[in-house]
Formats: sequence, C-alpha cells, structure tokens
Amino acid sequence: MAIDTAHLKILICDDSVTNILILSKLLESEGYYHHTSLTDPTPVLPAMQENNYDLLLLDIEMPKMDGFEVMRQINASPVSEQLVPILVLTGKQGNETRNKALLLGAQDFVNKPFDQVEVMLRVKNLLRVRAAYLVKQDIAKELEKKVKERTSELDKATDTLINIMARVSEMRDNDTGKHVIRVGKYARILSEALGLPAHICYLIEKAAPLHDIGKIGIPDHILLKQGKLTDMEWERMRNHAQMGADLLASHESLMVQLAASIALSHHEHWDGNGYPKQLRAASIPIEGRITAISDVFDALTSQRPYKEAWPMQKAIEYIESKAGTHFDPQLVKLFIENIDKIIAIREQYKDLTENSIQQPIASLPIAMSN
Repeated sequence: MAIDTAHLKILICDDSVTNILILSKLLESEGYYHHTSLTDPTPVLPAMQENNYDLLLLDIEMPKMDGFEVMRQINASPVSEQLVPILVLTGKQGNETRNKALLLGAQDFVNKPFDQVEVMLRVKNLLRVRAAYLVKQDIAKELEKKVKERTSELDKATDTLINIMARVSEMRDNDTGKHVIRVGKYARILSEALGLPAHICYLIEKAAPLHDIGKIGIPDHILLKQGKLTDMEWERMRNHAQMGADLLASHESLMVQLAASIALSHHEHWDGNGYPKQLRAASIPIEGRITAISDVFDALTSQRPYKEAWPMQKAIEYIESKAGTHFDPQLVKLFIENIDKIIAIREQYKDLTENSIQQPIASLPIAMSN
C-alpha cells in the first residue's frame, strides 16, 4: 500500500534565493505544497520548535552560521526527540563533509548543482520513511491508550476484589459499616502528610483495608465472643495477623505485598509490646505504623453492636497519649495536624446505623481494634 506523503511539511534553509526557488518549484511539481523557506539559518531551530516539520533541507555553507552549527543546536534541544530527517545540501565533495554531517545526524545528501531527479528521489525516500515512522508512532500511541484503559480496568477489578475481601473479614467481626474504607483513606492522609511518593500513598490506601483479612481464619466462637477472651482464645485471636500475611504473601502485586505487610505489622507497638513479632520503633514497616493509628482511631470512634462510639475529642486524646508507646510519635503528630481531614473522612463515610461520633459514652471500656 502506497504511503501518502503529500501532507507532510518541509523546511528549506539555504542562503541562496535561487536554490530555494528551484527546490520550491521541484517540490510543488510533485505535489508537496506544505513547505517553508529560510535564507537565514538563525531561525531554523525556533521554526522547528513551533512547527511539526517532517523534513529539513539544510545547506551547509552559509554566512553567520553553517549547517553544522544548525544541526548542533537541534541536537542540543528537545527538537531532536522528534527525529526529523535532515537532507544536507552541499557544494563540497569528499568524505570529510559527509562524515561530519552524518555524525551530527544528517540522513542523506544532495550535491550542488542539483540534479532534479536525484533531489526528488531522495526527498521522497526520506518522506516515506518519515510517514512510516509517524504511522508507527500513532499505532504506538493507540496501543498505549488501550494498555492504559486495560490497566485501569484491571485496577478497578483489583480494587473491587480487595474491597470484597476486606468486607468479608469486616462482616465476620460484626463491623457492618464502612470501617475498611475509612481506614484506607485515613492511611492515605497520613502517608501524604509523611511525604511518601504519590503512588505509594495510593497503594497504601488500597492495601490498608485488608489489615484484618486474617480474621476469616478465626473461629466464630472466638471472633464474635462478647465477653473477655481466655488466654488461649486470645492467642488464637492474635494469630490473625500472621494468617492474613500468609494469605496475601504469595501474590506478586506490590499492592497485595503491602497488604500482607500491613496485615502482619499493624498490631506491632512502637515500644515493642505488640504482636506477632514484637517489633519496635522504625523496625515496624511504615505502612503498618500508619495503618495502626488509622485502625485504632476508627475502632474508637465507631459504634458497634457491643459498644457506643467514643466522643471525637476523647479518641484524639487517647491517640495522643499513646505516642511513643503504641504509636509512632511522628505519625501521631501528623495525625493531629491533619485531624480536620480525618474528621471529614469520618463524616463522609459514616455508617448508616451509627449515631453521631460526638455522642458521649457511659462507663465503657476502651474499644480498641483486636
């Protein structure tokens, strides 16, 4: 199939008006009307920056600036990324000029005085290559667009699956509201406040809702028990952190790997008194430290069948009081600094069955997440 090149744009730079007239007439005789001519090489680079030219016909011997310097300027600018072919016009014979031009990026040569047939054959060859390159670029862009669309579809499917898995574990624990959504969004606020890269903040938001996925492996008579757990039951309950990590660890996705880390580490304490590994301070993964505050705060401020929600101020004071023992002190500071954003999320994703989070409570034990 013939490639249409008549629409492509050509820039001619030659200090000889006669040569420009000859080249212009030649191009138009073959149907190439989209051409511009310059007798001064100085504006060549600005012209190529402002217009999407497809071929440059460039004289070498010119006053003020020769063709070699024009090519050096092009190579030093973003215009070089456009890969516009250069057809050098030269009256000099010999390999030195040709080799120097090739080194600077020229694709072909035409000797002066012009052989009209040769000029047009070389112009057409370069324009055909250019047209094929542009077609390939369009195909690549279309493929990239389709890949992005497909990736977006897969991301949405992954998000849906993660949300379903998170809700499964949440419902088994009588958390029938939007706890996992809020935990993820709190975690993103803290991640951003800490200055983590944007893609990591996004992944932590998506991974944090799976913090308690291991609870699907805890028997109902322990998980749903209203009274105090026995020592043996408590040990079984604590196993949910390791179980969640084991469930997720084999997946190659970075998001799921983060979720596995969060599942394993979000019950660790800054002072080393948490579980399951008794990690302390910075040895606790940052995603686990972030989720720990997010999870506990939401548990405190959420109404459940077995407890009322804590008043907001009391929950904030509790988080503050645990800086340096349960929680990372730096993250507690960032949590307090961003409390307005946290509260806004808390209200936006409030459980439908929940009363105001400011409702006072009467003689209830501390309602922390297990």
